[in-house]
Amino acid sequence: MAEIEMPGDEVQRLGELLGRVMDLIDTRPSGYDPEDVGPPLVRPGTNFDDAWKDGRVQLKRNSKDLKEACAAIVKAFEDFDTKMGSSLKEGGGKGGGNAPPAGKAARPS
Repeated sequence: MAEIEMPGDEVQRLGELLGRVMDLIDTRPSGYDPEDVGPPLVRPGTNFDDAWKDGRVQLKRNSKDLKEACAAIVKAFEDFDTKMGSSLKEGGGKGGGNAPPAGKAARPS
């Protein structure tokens, strides 16, 4: 029997992956030393290192926002599911509406 994925499972997984990205962003710097790479690569290496320091802060901030949005979406799915489940229980699982059963409606004259 195939496992049925509930709406929001993919979003929850995305939030988990973003958490992993954030963990990787927090790893220690590479220890780049311009003198280790030699004159032709000093400027490009230094430029990249400086840009990464600035970009890392923004990337982490955006990843955190996305992770929080994923958590909010998953919670909304769960809240909706709970609400619909309660609604079905209260209505006896028979729709709970006011419409007459099929075939029992009054016919226009």
